[in-house]
Amino acid sequence: WTQGEDDEYPVLGDAPGVTVSGMVTSFGKESEQTTVQLCPAGSETPAFSVTLTGTHAMYSFKGVEAGTYTMKVSKANHVTREYTVVVGNSSIPLDAKIHLLGDVTGDGQITEADQQMIYNHINDDAQQLSDYLFRVGDVNGDGKITAVDKKLMYNHIHGKTLW
Repeated sequence: WTQGEDDEYPVLGDAPGVTVSGMVTSFGKESEQTTVQLCPAGSETPAFSVTLTGTHAMYSFKGVEAGTYTMKVSKANHVTREYTVVVGNSSIPLDAKIHLLGDVTGDGQITEADQQMIYNHINDDAQQLSDYLFRVGDVNGDGKITAVDKKLMYNHIHGKTLW
């Protein structure tokens, strides 16, 4: 708020800092909520947070001060994704996409194609999953991708188990 000599009432000004905004793509039901948090580097406490509904939803954080941040995007049955955001003096457009657990192809479904990618990861050094896709393929969460993950995916695809 500012109030100059000629202003009868205080005037709402622009927030200091810049805007970080974009589209978040997720999967599942339109009614499920996605959380987007922006945390200063080295902190787990968000400086900004928003809850979105829908599988394609816009977010916007206004007044973000210069610095380095971690943006965390999370939703039930999805693998949380983190992005490093370096804020200067210009607005930052940043779209985000999170995958369902086991959906290494990123198409919103867990199918034989995902299971094949897990098989290839296990059996072919040239087709290794890394970083985010590795965490998506590690369906049992033990920090490695093995035949156990492949079997869990097989069971999930054939309706025997759900995670």
